[in-house]
Amino acid sequence: MGLWDNFRPNEVVVSVADIDLDKLERQGIKALLIDVDNTLISHGGTPELSPERQEWVERAVARFDVYLVSNSVTGRRMRRLAEAMGVPGILVWTWDRKPFTGGVRRAMRNVGSTPETSVMIGDQVMTDILAGNRAGLYTIWVEKIAENEFIFTRAVHRTIEEFVSKRMGFWPEDTKEAASDEA
Repeated sequence: MGLWDNFRPNEVVVSVADIDLDKLERQGIKALLIDVDNTLISHGGTPELSPERQEWVERAVARFDVYLVSNSVTGRRMRRLAEAMGVPGILVWTWDRKPFTGGVRRAMRNVGSTPETSVMIGDQVMTDILAGNRAGLYTIWVEKIAENEFIFTRAVHRTIEEFVSKRMGFWPEDTKEAASDEA
């Protein structure tokens, strides 16, 4: 496995609502570790799920151990969302911040899962996908919900993410075109 492979997600979807829970269950997945900002809710907005994501979350929580994993500075929105969903969450900051694997590994320990039985779901290749891959998890990259983001994310992470994903052939527009070509 080369350096660039650490950035490649196992799956690319438009929204968490597009993630096939039956497929994950057949793969032996037991735990879903999910990023918060721009994966489940928009960055900086209210911590409320859209009806489509709410329905998916309810189905996911009924079938899997769900754990929120956020790099948020304060974690206030993550904690309110976790409480509303009825799931635990972890604020990863400093040494265990994504793309480091400490927070991901701690979340797995807390739910009693292993890398082979866990999936990391997130909207950023440079944090969520890289951390999940480095920890040995199955990874799913979702398109970001909104354009509003932390300035560093927009200026640095998204620029690198676009370069890497286009170079490796998994940029969302490329996967949509490939799917329409196959239809």
